[in-house]
Amino acid sequence: MNRREMITTTTLGLTGFAVGTGFTAPACGVSKEKAVKVAGLVIELSEQSIPLLHLLGAQDLATAIDAKAIPALEKLKDALADADIPSSQSMLANVRSVLSGIEKALLNLPESPRLITVMGILASVNVMLLTVEAFVESETPVASAAKTGALKPSANADAIKRVFEASRP
Repeated sequence: MNRREMITTTTLGLTGFAVGTGFTAPACGVSKEKAVKVAGLVIELSEQSIPLLHLLGAQDLATAIDAKAIPALEKLKDALADADIPSSQSMLANVRSVLSGIEKALLNLPESPRLITVMGILASVNVMLLTVEAFVESETPVASAAKTGALKPSANADAIKRVFEASRP
């Protein structure tokens, strides 16, 4: 197995894990423990992208991940562990904002295998965040369910299904 096949296999495996975790949502709901575990995996993946960004010469992006994205992800993980849904929602928005800026800056870097690896890592991070968002969405209506009597369907279901279809061989 060459390096490119290994990167592809790893990325698809992580994406498959995230999608598989997300597909448990319709059957039994995404639990708080799963959301916290996935947030921890997102932090680990983000940390693994930092040395690759240094090798690409993108020290500013590595610094942004280290100084902005990882602390925001840790706050998100803490909010999820405490089942603090309003804080989780704001932390998710903050994480998405930071990652969006990093992803836009990645597109300006020259094409290389390391860049593709970092893009794969961030793609996996985005897919895993869909699972966390599914948990937050599933918990948000519970507070207002007594008032409305109905739960809204997950807005991430279509995105998770598209990722699943794209990852199939």
